Formats: sequence, C-alpha cells, structure tokens
Amino acid sequence: MDANLKNKLKLTFLLLITALPVSLATFSFRDAIEEGALSSTVNKGNLINPPADISALAMRDLEGKPVFKTFEEEIAALAPGEEYEIKPWLMIYVNGANCDASCEERIHYLQQLHIALGKNIQRVRRYYLNTDMAPFPEQTATYFREEYPSMGLAYTEQETLRQNMLAAGVTLDPATQSYVLLIDPVGNVMMYYTEEHTPEEIMTDLETLLRYSSLG
Repeated sequence: MDANLKNKLKLTFLLLITALPVSLATFSFRDAIEEGALSSTVNKGNLINPPADISALAMRDLEGKPVFKTFEEEIAALAPGEEYEIKPWLMIYVNGANCDASCEERIHYLQQLHIALGKNIQRVRRYYLNTDMAPFPEQTATYFREEYPSMGLAYTEQETLRQNMLAAGVTLDPATQSYVLLIDPVGNVMMYYTEEHTPEEIMTDLETLLRYSSLG
C-alpha cells in the first residue's frame, strides 16, 4: 500500500476513534439541555456552536513558543507506531495586562473549583492567558509559580484573539473583561463564561461535561 495513502487512512481512523466520542458527548450534552433533562444543572455558560479551535487563541508560553497545535497537527506529528495521547480538558482564564485584586480572587476560586473536582482533578488543567502579547514580567511570573504552581502561563495578542473568536461567531472584548474558556480534549473551545458567571456555575457545567465524556 502507498505510504501516503496509509498515512491518510491512519489519520482518518485516529480522527474517528478520538474525535467521535467527544463529539457524541457534546451533542448528548446539548440534547440533554434542549430536552430539559438537565435544565436545572447545566447551560450556565455560553455554548459555542460550532466550537472554535484552540489555535484561535494563539497562545504562547513565556519563551514565546506556541503552546498548542491543532488536532490535525498533533496527529501529523506522531511517529510511526506512536499513539495519540488524549489531552486533559482545559479551563483557561483570559485576562488583560494586569492581574488586579479581582483577577487574583477569580483565579483563587478557579483553583478551589479545580480541587473540588476530586477524582476528576487530573482530567482538567488550568491556564492563565494574558492578552498583552508580551512575556510576563518576572515578578508576575514568580507570583504565579509560587501561588499557583499547577497553573500554566501563556500570553497572546488581544486583537488576534478577538478577531479569531469573532470569526468563530463569538464576540469577546478582552480589553475590558476577563473570561473563562472551556476546551475539550481534542482542542475544541466549546464554552465561555463572563465575569457575571459564578465559579459554581462553571463547576456545574464542567462536572456535567466530564460525566458525559469518557475522554480527558
């Protein structure tokens, strides 16, 4: 069999066995909301339909390197015989240049929310995303490392993020408001929360998604 054809078949197979369960979980989640079966516990955040790709966030680490690849890029980078490793769910706090008192309070509550997941704590990872498009000041980076060592740090360009999400049908204004984004294990940005949403509301949706999905 031609090597290129074999790679294409492998990619198709991996896409099916990996993405399909998440897609089914997402649709089941939405169907449950529409049917009212979970109306008292879900639909607290804003569902992104269709979801945006994580690459739309254009996240870079403190060294300026891209943090996430697209799912297709992840698959293409696999060595022969290497299996795709399912990623955790992501909870990303998007903020402006400075993390003020309200930002610190929000991050603290998100940490407590994460801890409260109990046995599911390893299925979720938290990130702080600065939209200043510049590496963190060392003082800020040190603060996060000391106070929130398990929280990833990244930055992006504010207008790029806004335009990319707008192209996905989502209007965000990171210049004036912070957000919390939920991303599934294959890189779908599927839900977002504004400052008006409480940590309890985020917790409700996250627990539901984890319960409906076997991935991550």
